[in-house]
Amino acid sequence: MRRDRKIWLGISGAVLLAILVMNCIIIYKDDSKIVRSYYITDYERVELEQQRAYLEKEAMIVPEEEIRITANANALSQISVRPGQKISANEEIASYKTDEATQEQSNLQSELNAYEGELIALEGILSRLEAQDIADPVTTIDSEQLDDELSVTVETEVLQGSPTEAIAATENQIAEVERNIEILQDRISELSFSNVLSSPVDGVIGEVIEGNGNITFLIYTDEKNLITYLSEQEWEQVSENQAVELNPALIETEAETEVMTNSEDNRSVESVEDELLGIVVEKQTIPATNSLWFNKMEKLVAMPKPLSFEVRVDLDGPILNKPYASLTNAKIIINEASNALRVNKDWLVTKEVPTETESTEINYIYSIGEDGKIRTNEVKVAFLDKGETILTSNLTNGQIIFHDHVEDELSNAFFPMPFEIPSKAALQELDWKHYAKYIIF
Repeated sequence: MRRDRKIWLGISGAVLLAILVMNCIIIYKDDSKIVRSYYITDYERVELEQQRAYLEKEAMIVPEEEIRITANANALSQISVRPGQKISANEEIASYKTDEATQEQSNLQSELNAYEGELIALEGILSRLEAQDIADPVTTIDSEQLDDELSVTVETEVLQGSPTEAIAATENQIAEVERNIEILQDRISELSFSNVLSSPVDGVIGEVIEGNGNITFLIYTDEKNLITYLSEQEWEQVSENQAVELNPALIETEAETEVMTNSEDNRSVESVEDELLGIVVEKQTIPATNSLWFNKMEKLVAMPKPLSFEVRVDLDGPILNKPYASLTNAKIIINEASNALRVNKDWLVTKEVPTETESTEINYIYSIGEDGKIRTNEVKVAFLDKGETILTSNLTNGQIIFHDHVEDELSNAFFPMPFEIPSKAALQELDWKHYAKYIIF
């Protein structure tokens, strides 16, 4: 009797085990038709906002323009400035000897004539580029013997490149020549009334350089912008007129900073409304050399190796309370998408959808509907950024998305803990059947 009982217990156990195994196979096999509930552990709520990918660099504050004024050392009677001295427009830099002023005026006029000839040549090149849209190199060399004592050679060259690049390079050269012409005209006018060499701009005396019988005054303008240095790979991602996100503190006065610190309504200085954007105004096409600012920046930060290319960034508004050669952050925007979502790239699911001629890949992401069931939402990949995917889609703010492998759409989902404490009214609506449903299934 006892033996028969053991036999029946063994048979019953084997049958029960077989039923459990069969049940697991039916439920968990890939082509199972049984709707499952999924336990979701890796999830988040959608927050759509402007997404950007940056090339983040250290940048140095430099003068927007460096003006060099050269005079014959023997023609000067007195130098009135020293390096580092603040100077205003029309303020005296040096004074000429009375008998040398006339000769200096003649030399300046000869230099002015040379620049005016260069300007005509550049304007001719620009007209040809705009009219013919040519991409070949354009090079002209104009030499003119101005008088018995002074020979000036003007070289005007547009390097090979696309028509757009050639036009931009020519326009930059024209602007520089026009600036030099303006400075020379002012100096000639001054010498007509006095024997004084004065500053053409508000700024700072950077250097006073003596050599080859001349004295050169290097003036840094009060207007400042930024330079940074890129590797060859980074250089390929950046173009002129590209936007750059900057630290708003660059244009804040001390009073504004104090107000923002004490005001509860202005805790976030870097909000979208208060963001400071600059623009790439110059992108050098040759590696940087040992210039003054390159050497100073090399002492402070690690420069790209083996080659560094200089990029200049301008911004709306004057840089305040920041000295030359100080560092700041510059985030060059290389990709941007509005009303977008940033997720880990592993969350994206790709599937092949057959068409009449070939299959097409569609990207989608799992989400939870208002009824608590799992759904797939088709999404578009805007760009990738540092292991994350930036998506634009029909998702809405507050919607729950998650990372998992789901076999059946419209399955139920439950979480390890609620997103928020349920209200008493919500708890009263649940009975034991609701809890048993998720415990069993």
